[in-house]
Amino acid sequence: MRSFSLKVMMIFFISSSCFAEKEKITIEVSGVNAAKGGNLVVLVFGRDGFPINHEKALSNQVKKVSDSQVIFTFAALPNDEMAFKVLHDEDSNNEVTKNWTGIWPREGLGFSNGVMLSTFGAPDFDAAKVSRKDAVNNGIKMRVAYP
Repeated sequence: MRSFSLKVMMIFFISSSCFAEKEKITIEVSGVNAAKGGNLVVLVFGRDGFPINHEKALSNQVKKVSDSQVIFTFAALPNDEMAFKVLHDEDSNNEVTKNWTGIWPREGLGFSNGVMLSTFGAPDFDAAKVSRKDAVNNGIKMRVAYP
């Protein structure tokens, strides 16, 4: 009987792990100015590096801009909390191009939870964070805002 219980628990654990690996996060990006061309980049961050250090992103995807709305699908990450950033990389240089000030972006940006750039700069992780459960169950909607 004990052997049977262990086998049932192992099957449950293995099937749960397989299910978790197949979980997806759908990200709907709207407000894209398709006439500007270039690429749309979505980055997924943990607390570390958000939102400026793209090298520290946990995952990212790039799509050619062709419409005002673009859908991305990511495999769910194991992190309990994450934040998302979208960049309309108009010049396809894989970074946020700044305006003449060298501080403010010249390209469109968006963040999870609808947070925006402010007078003080980029939003912090706590303002943009989303739970893994919410991201998997409800998806993420982000809107690109242009300067």
